[in-house]
Amino acid sequence: MDFFTVFAQNWDFYLLLFLRVSGLIFSSPIFGRRNIPNVVKIGYCICISLLFLQSIPQISEQMQAFDYHDDTLIYIFLCIKELLFGVILGYVLNLFFNLTFTAGQLIDMQMGFGMVNVFDVQNNISIPMVGNFLNILMLLVFFATRGYERLLKIMYLSIEKIPIGQVSFNANIGWVALELFIQAFLLAVIVAMPIIASGLLGEACFGILMRMVPQMNAFSIGIPVKIVLGFLVLFAMIPVYVAFMPQVFDQMFAGLEQMFAALTG
Repeated sequence: MDFFTVFAQNWDFYLLLFLRVSGLIFSSPIFGRRNIPNVVKIGYCICISLLFLQSIPQISEQMQAFDYHDDTLIYIFLCIKELLFGVILGYVLNLFFNLTFTAGQLIDMQMGFGMVNVFDVQNNISIPMVGNFLNILMLLVFFATRGYERLLKIMYLSIEKIPIGQVSFNANIGWVALELFIQAFLLAVIVAMPIIASGLLGEACFGILMRMVPQMNAFSIGIPVKIVLGFLVLFAMIPVYVAFMPQVFDQMFAGLEQMFAALTG
C-alpha cells in the first residue's frame, strides 16, 4: 500500500499530528516569530508532520489503535487537545527564551537605560534594549549549537510517549509550569548579576571619590561613567554568555521533557 493511499485512509489521524506540531511551531519563539510568513510556518508543520509520519515506528500502531467512533464532537475535542499540547510545549520555550528580556530589564535599570525600550514585533510589547540584544544572541547560539535538532527530537519523543489522540491534562501541569517559571527567573538573575554587581561596585567607588572631591558634579560625570562601565562589562561578558547559553538550553529541553511527562499523567 503506497503512502498516498495510507494518507487518504488516515487523514483524520494526520490532522491531529499536524495540529500537535503546529501548536508548538506557531507558539515557539524560534519558528513562530511574526516576521516569518504564516505560509512558511504552515510549510514547516506539513513537512515535519510528514517526516514524523514516515519515520516513527509506533505511528502505524497508533493509527490502528486510533478510533473516535466517527463522532464529530469527540474529534473536535481531540483536535483542541492536540493543539493545546503543542502550545503548552511552546510556553516552555517562551519561558526560557524570554528570560533574556527579564535579564535585560535588570541590566538596563542598572546602566541607566530603564526608560529606553525597543518594540518587539513578536510579542507586540516594548522590550529592554539589552534584552533584545541578549535575545538575538541566544537565538544565534541556539542555531549554532544545532538546538533545532534537539527540539525535533523532543517532538519525536512526545509522539512516541504520548500517542496521537491520547493527550490527557492533569493538575501536575500547573506545578511543573510554576517550577519552570522559577528556574527561568533564576537564570535571568544569573545572567544579569555580573553587570549589576559591577554597577554597584562602580557606584561605591564613585561615592568614595565624591567624598574625596566634593566639588565633583555627580550627575555630569557619574551617569556617563555608569553607562560606559556597563557596556564594557557587557561586551566582556559576551563570551561567558555564549558558553553559558547551552546550559540554559539543557534546562529548557529538560523542562520540555518534564512537561510532557506531566501530560502523560
